[in-house]
Amino acid sequence: MSMPRSSTHSQIWGDVEQFDTRKALVEVVFLYLSFIVISGAIAATIISRALLVLKVSDEFHWGVIVGFGIPAIVALTVGFRAAANGVKGLDLQRMDLERAPSLMNLTEGLCLTMGVDMPRVLELKEPQINIAAFSVGNTRSVLVVTSGAMQAFSRLEFEAMIARELVRARSGQIFLEARLRALQRLLSPLSPIIVPRRQTPSLTAKLIAGDLGGLYFTRYPPAFISALKKMEQDPNMRTTNSSLRRRVLAPYWVHPELVDADMSARLKELASY
Repeated sequence: MSMPRSSTHSQIWGDVEQFDTRKALVEVVFLYLSFIVISGAIAATIISRALLVLKVSDEFHWGVIVGFGIPAIVALTVGFRAAANGVKGLDLQRMDLERAPSLMNLTEGLCLTMGVDMPRVLELKEPQINIAAFSVGNTRSVLVVTSGAMQAFSRLEFEAMIARELVRARSGQIFLEARLRALQRLLSPLSPIIVPRRQTPSLTAKLIAGDLGGLYFTRYPPAFISALKKMEQDPNMRTTNSSLRRRVLAPYWVHPELVDADMSARLKELASY
């Protein structure tokens, strides 16, 4: 099922550029190729000079083969295993019908409506109000809900936030995000540069697209607005300054764990529907 497009808000519930899987895939491939080319060029130069100094070989092509071969193998390995441990290190507890019947039934119903597989639902034992979908494999996903959200959200607010995250899983967005995070972890010495700490305009646009994607299914803007306001006013809101593994997850929560996370543009957009 594709989201219809039109010229009026009332007809489409979000005149939003949908997540472009092809464009995102090109971006991921470009970043991985950039890593291979840059690191390969450096490695090939070092290896070739070492072979000359050691008088092992004066044929440059061996340095090129080995120099580019190693980062290519590393990139392929990282890319294929990117989503294997997407939420490793978080204090998570699996939810079930006995512990959270309303949440589980709501999630299952939305999955049936959207035509997606039911994700594992996990509670993150932290007080802030937040929720996110992450990949834990090439085709599997998990829905992470904080303890604060379990206490703060009403059923309608949960429906809005869960629908939002399922749209991200349905589009394949979370699986491509996992590849980006894996590359960021690989380049951890450069993490201050490549791991975002602030909410950029491009991230704001992606967040708005996610909000409107979920709104297409729930058709109830007040629940979205109410949930986002609760997160905006949350005194326990976390800004990630801990491990690299947690920092690379920061932009992908409904309320990004960034120092200047801003809800104003999102709330303004939702209020127009």
